[in-house]
Amino acid sequence: MKKGVLMLVLAVLTTLFAKAQEEIITEPARKDTIRLLTIGNSFSQDAVEQYLYELANEVGIHMIIGNAYKGGQSLEQHWSDLTLEHDVYEYRKVVNGIRTNTPHALLPPIITDEPWDFISFQQASHYSGLTTTYEPFLSQLIQFTDSIKTGQDVRYGWHMTWAYSKDSNHGGFANYSRSQEVMYDSIRYAVQWARILHPEFSFNVPCGTAIQNARTSYLGDNLCRDGYHLDLKFGRYTAACAWLETLTGISPVGLSYRPEGVDYTAAHACQVAAHAAVQNPYVVTNLRSEGFPAQNDIVPTGLVKINFAERAYEGSDWNTITPAMRTYTWITDANSNVTGITLTSSNAFLGTNTNGPTYTTTNMLMPADVSRTCMWGYADDSFGNLKPKASCTLTLGHMNPELEYDFTFFASRQDCQDLRETMFTLQGEKIYTDDVEAANNTSHSAYIKNVRPTTDGKIVINVAPGKKNYSKNRFYYLNAMTIKAHK
Repeated sequence: MKKGVLMLVLAVLTTLFAKAQEEIITEPARKDTIRLLTIGNSFSQDAVEQYLYELANEVGIHMIIGNAYKGGQSLEQHWSDLTLEHDVYEYRKVVNGIRTNTPHALLPPIITDEPWDFISFQQASHYSGLTTTYEPFLSQLIQFTDSIKTGQDVRYGWHMTWAYSKDSNHGGFANYSRSQEVMYDSIRYAVQWARILHPEFSFNVPCGTAIQNARTSYLGDNLCRDGYHLDLKFGRYTAACAWLETLTGISPVGLSYRPEGVDYTAAHACQVAAHAAVQNPYVVTNLRSEGFPAQNDIVPTGLVKINFAERAYEGSDWNTITPAMRTYTWITDANSNVTGITLTSSNAFLGTNTNGPTYTTTNMLMPADVSRTCMWGYADDSFGNLKPKASCTLTLGHMNPELEYDFTFFASRQDCQDLRETMFTLQGEKIYTDDVEAANNTSHSAYIKNVRPTTDGKIVINVAPGKKNYSKNRFYYLNAMTIKAHK
C-alpha cells in the first residue's frame, strides 16, 4: 500500500515538473487591472509591497496590491486569528504606487475589500519546509476565503518563500540542520506536496528558487538583510520580478525599471534569476556567468577609494557607502573602471556623522567631504536607543583571488577629550591587524599590505575599539578606505 502511494506521489511530482511552464498565467495580462491579495507575513511584505507595482506599470499593467500582514504569521495562526476574530492584521494596500496601512484589521474585510483576481497563501518561513504544519489550516483558510470572496474568477495560489542565508541566526533554521540547501530542498518539496493536495492552486510564485538562483551569481549569498528577510534592494527586486512573470507571463528580463542604487548588471542578474525560476520552479539554475564571471579576473587600473557617509560624495573617483544599501556591486577604481568587487555590510555600523576633519595630511588625499564623514559604532555602556556592538563588519566579495591587496584606513572624530583607538582586522587567506588613534586625528592611518583573498574571493574587515580606547562607550570609526591591487 505504501509503495503504491509513493508511486502515485512520484507520478504527480513528475507531472508538476513537466508542466512547470504552464504555471505562467498569461490571461490577466489582457486586463486593464490586476488585483492581487497575499495572505502572509513579513515575507509577503518583502515580495510584493515594493517594486512589483513599478515593474507591472512598465509593461502597461495596472496593479492593485493588498497584503494581509502580521509578522511571523503561520497558517495555524492565520486560522486561529480568523476564528477568534482578532484584529491583529495590518492591511497594507498599494494603489497607484502609493502604499497605505490600516492597522488593527480583521481578515474577512480584507478578503472582501476588492474583487481580487489572485489570492496567495504561504507558510511562516521557519515552517515552510515542514509539511506537518500545513494542514488542516491551509484547507480551512482556502475554504473560508472561497466562501466570502467577491471576485468570481479569483485564482488561488502559493507563495514559495526562500531559504535563509547560510550564516542566519534565526531560531527556526534549526529545523533544517542550519543548512541552506536542506531548507531549500524541504521548501520545494513541501510546495509540490501542497499543490498535490490542493488542485485549486493554479499558480506558484517561486520566490524561493529565484533567490537561490541569484545566490549562484556573483551576487553571492547577499540576498537577505538579516539572515532571513530579503535585502531591501536586490532581494526584494528579485522576488518582485518572479511575481511579475508568474502573474502576467511577461518576462522581467530587459525591463528598465530597477530600484535606486541597483546598477544595470546586478538588476539583470536578478531578472534572469527570477525568469529562470518561473520557467523551472523547483530546480536551481546556475548563474555563475551572469553579470560578472564567477571568478573575478579584473585587475583594477588604479586605487579603489571608498567613502563612508550618510549620502553620496559627488566626486566620481570615490565610491560612497551609505546605510541605505546593504550590498554594493558597482565599485569602480579611480579611473572609473568597474572592479567587479562587491561590498556588504554584514554587521552594520550603528550610525554616521560629519564630525571628522575637513583638512588632513595623510597620503590618502581625501577631499573634505570624505574625511569629515564616517560610520561609527560603540562597544560599551549605553548610548541613546542603540545597543552596543563589540565590532562592525564589512565583507568584500568577488575579489580577484590571483591578486594581493594593500589597505589604508582613515578613522577620525574631532573634539574628543579621550582616546578612541580603532582597530582594523582583516581576514583573507591569513589574519592581519593594524590600528589608528581616531580622537582628533588628521594625519594618521592604518595600513595593511599584501592581503590575499580566500579562494572564493572574500576579505572580511572587522572594525572594533583598540586596546587603547578609553572612551566611556569605546567608540570606533571608519571614515575612508583605499585599496591597491597588485600581483
